[in-house]
Amino acid sequence: MLLIFDLDDTLIYTHQVFVELTAEFLQQMADLGMSDDNLYYTLDAYDREAVEQADAYVPWAFPQAMRKTYEFYCEKYFQPLDEAQAETFEALGNSFREADYPLVDGVKTLLDTLADDGHRLVLLTQGGYDEQKYKVELHHLNEYFHEIIVVDKKTPAVYLNIMERHNFAPGQTVVIGNSLKSEIAPALAVQAKPILVRVCQGWDFENIELEQRVPVVRQLMDILTLLPKI
Repeated sequence: MLLIFDLDDTLIYTHQVFVELTAEFLQQMADLGMSDDNLYYTLDAYDREAVEQADAYVPWAFPQAMRKTYEFYCEKYFQPLDEAQAETFEALGNSFREADYPLVDGVKTLLDTLADDGHRLVLLTQGGYDEQKYKVELHHLNEYFHEIIVVDKKTPAVYLNIMERHNFAPGQTVVIGNSLKSEIAPALAVQAKPILVRVCQGWDFENIELEQRVPVVRQLMDILTLLPKI
């Protein structure tokens, strides 16, 4: 079978890195005396606005949201905008690009087993090329996949192109990921078989309503048990 894996919050913990950076930003803003009950929601609103405008994750959204939030609170608290501080916040937001992204338990054992069983493995991830390449190389995941693809947005056409290139029909293809919007819905649209991974916490904006139920795993190794049944 052709197995198309997602990367972020499927094979590596990504969302947690952003949670930790957000906490650091909130603390630094509090240290500046510019904090209230709406601070987190202001940051989140700016971040979501950029993602929604692009209709996909964009790597500049998070650091830009930190800068815009700082600028907003400077106005709110009648404080002069310190450009050096604004750049410091942007740098904090950009530090996700080379953060330490832990592997989800069982990743390499799972991939080794699937390869030994004769499956063709493809990694499809969306985001900026450089930061996604960094994440892949951080844990040498490039050693496990026949192809690694980085796209701005995952669409049904992207999945169809992968299946055609590897000469697999939809019924022979399984899409494995944590996002209902970016992985599961496109898989269903091209009649591939989806597996929803619920190992890591993900972004709320990746959750959508589906018309049908899909198989779910809460540990990666459970994919081995599930595959013969779907």
